[in-house]
Amino acid sequence: MKRKTISKKMQIAILNRDHWHCRYCLNPVFFGPTLKLLHKISPGHSYYHPNGKQGQMIRLFFYRWASVDHVVPFSKGGPDSMDNFVTACWECNMKLNDKEHNQGKPKLNEIPPELIDLNWDGFSSIYPTLPKAESGWLKQLEGIK
Repeated sequence: MKRKTISKKMQIAILNRDHWHCRYCLNPVFFGPTLKLLHKISPGHSYYHPNGKQGQMIRLFFYRWASVDHVVPFSKGGPDSMDNFVTACWECNMKLNDKEHNQGKPKLNEIPPELIDLNWDGFSSIYPTLPKAESGWLKQLEGIK
């Protein structure tokens, strides 16, 4: 079976459910489309690289780029469902790759109240204010907070 792209709507729902924190390491994550627009507005500051090249982006943004991970990898029969998706920083997602829990993938952390209380949004609230914001992402961000 071919892997499907996770819809923007589902990605935003997962990121919001997980309060924009990696469920593996609990670090806050950054909304990639915001970083991309910051790069367009102010090139040369290493906010974004189209291929996510290490050394071409600010280290913090490179490692803490928001991604959605399959808890049970798709390649190992994991479904494309909300229950099998979690927020992961880019570093954890790449490090864990195709692992399952019995292969060293850590158990998921619950987001502690003190992180929830921060109201971190991964810079998603900045996105609608930036020039050239893409309507597909804008539509999914409407009504958040």
